[in-house]
Amino acid sequence: MRSRTALLAFALLLACALVSAQRKYDFVMSPADSNLNVRVSVQALTSGTLVGNYDPNTNPTGTRTKPGIFGSFGPTENVPVPVEVNPSVEGNVASKPAGSFSMVLNPEAGTVVLMDYFSDLLHSGAVSLPASAEFATDGFRTRDPTSTYPAGRFTVPLGDVLVSALTITQTGDPVVGTLAPLGGNRYAFAVAPTVVLFIHAEMQGYVLETTSNPNPLPLVGEVQIDGDTATILSVNTIDWSDVDTPNQPIPQFAMDLPTVFPPGDVAHLLFDLTLNEVRTRVSGTYTIAASGAAVYRTVSGVVALGDYAAPTGGMNIPIEVRAPGDVTPLETHLVALNDAGEYQFQTALWGSFDLSAKGSHWLRQTAGGISLEKNVQVDFVLTNGDIDGDNEVTLFDFGQLVSAFGTMPGDIGWNPNADLDGDEEVTLFDFGVLVRNFGAIGDE
Repeated sequence: MRSRTALLAFALLLACALVSAQRKYDFVMSPADSNLNVRVSVQALTSGTLVGNYDPNTNPTGTRTKPGIFGSFGPTENVPVPVEVNPSVEGNVASKPAGSFSMVLNPEAGTVVLMDYFSDLLHSGAVSLPASAEFATDGFRTRDPTSTYPAGRFTVPLGDVLVSALTITQTGDPVVGTLAPLGGNRYAFAVAPTVVLFIHAEMQGYVLETTSNPNPLPLVGEVQIDGDTATILSVNTIDWSDVDTPNQPIPQFAMDLPTVFPPGDVAHLLFDLTLNEVRTRVSGTYTIAASGAAVYRTVSGVVALGDYAAPTGGMNIPIEVRAPGDVTPLETHLVALNDAGEYQFQTALWGSFDLSAKGSHWLRQTAGGISLEKNVQVDFVLTNGDIDGDNEVTLFDFGQLVSAFGTMPGDIGWNPNADLDGDEEVTLFDFGVLVRNFGAIGDE
């Protein structure tokens, strides 16, 4: 019994000693300590036509249009006018962002993996930004009211735009970055996820939504790792721009334009446009303060103890988690079996690992390439007969069985490891088990 007690104590010590290895942490940003101070600029380039809202039946007093600035204008003429309309929104945004992301931190390898990055940049509330629109035409005339719009470009203020959503979302695969030691448990990290920027804005009842092309967003900062918890402070200078060419038609919309010659009135117009290009730029500073917790996954399965007739409930088996191809355990979990041989344990290690199990008088079995990125089931079938624990069934085991032959618990010479079948006697049945498995060698 003393040998089993020593084995259990040793395994418990190993389970408590975590060797540096990659672990996944789920982070949540703290809006109170995070900041966004940027200048946002969004410009849309469109082309199409404008036409007066005149309709002989439903709106006979509406505005009528005609290209050119000279010539006659028929009493019911309402002719579309080629036009470019380039609305823009630009202004400063100060906010307290929120968000979440996951990081796989591997100090030993000096790597960080970032995944599922999302940030609500306007968590503290919507912002209003001034908007204007540049119009470009070859010149046109209107009636009701009568006005002339000369050829060229002119800018019209549109009032304020309410920006109610400004988010960053990581796309594509998780991205690998660097992790460099700063002393103690502090590390500097640098990683550049590919993200898209989404904007939702409203003005005078009209909704503008745009999603940028995927672009890298460099993030740098410090992370402190304290066992199952980690904290991050990342202060970043952003100068991010994007050009998208959707070439999509815009549903017809109405807009009033101030008259030019003479001024003082408004023309009521309908626009049929195609959105050709969207230019987005965000520049300024983006500070992320976040805390994270290690993510645990459950490893479960069945350990089948070969040639063992006694109940397995309450029996403890050490299972090692190793780096692939390495025999040094990163973690050792002393798992308790039930009578069906079932076990389970939890681990925060992340990636692909080898799992290895060895009972007190069974040979080691190692299962390679087990992904611990989600809950997983791993079963073991252990070969009996390794009385001396050297992971082979040899004459040395035969010698120990002979020395303990005929004994029971409490007898002089009793060796619990020689009781291969678990019936609390060392008999010919145990000898039979050893003979069947003689010469077998366990996995590394």
